[in-house]
Amino acid sequence: MQLYCNSLTEYNRLITKEVKIGDLLLGNGHPIRVQTMTTTDTMDTLANVEQKLLLLP
Repeated sequence: MQLYCNSLTEYNRLITKEVKIGDLLLGNGHPIRVQTMTTTDTMDTLANVEQKLLLLP
């Protein structure tokens, strides 16, 4: 059985299966991907950029 957390003091990513979605590889050692959504009309570039800037930390 694989532990959820291997160490309380060291950062380790769990080994996962690699999957391919289109041309994008996910899992295993690949970077973590984040998909976001907007609530503005996708054809309104300025509104999309403004909404994204409001979401930035």
